[in-house]
Amino acid sequence: MEENLERYILSANFKDAEAKYHKMDFQQFDDEIIISAYNNKNMIYYTFLHYLLMKEESAKLHNLAFSLFVNALTPIEGAYHCANYHAQRAVELTNEQDTFSLEHLLFLNIVPDKLVSDQKAIEICHKILALDPSNNTAKSSLKELLPKTK
Repeated sequence: MEENLERYILSANFKDAEAKYHKMDFQQFDDEIIISAYNNKNMIYYTFLHYLLMKEESAKLHNLAFSLFVNALTPIEGAYHCANYHAQRAVELTNEQDTFSLEHLLFLNIVPDKLVSDQKAIEICHKILALDPSNNTAKSSLKELLPKTK
């Protein structure tokens, strides 16, 4: 019987988990990590992502780490702060040219810790709209933010 990714990670068998990761479609990997982390509420999933990031840093992995912290691991103290780091790295690695990564930073304007100021959120909205003029997230955020800053 073939071991699954979750068992490899939970047993800290990162070498075999990494081999499995390289054989998987990234979306499938993303889904499995998020679902397993929701089910287990265990920081080991982040530890494994960190292990991968140390070997091959990518915006995709940073975006997954962001998602892990703002979804499955949100109850952990400092989760949004960790998510902020990963959102910033993804934006840096994509040279501010990926709307998905920019939207992650924008999201941090509305979390309880409000890690992105209204002014910075407006700047992010403009960057997103420059890349995708029809982006509804940026449009609606801008509509809410502009009256607050006047």
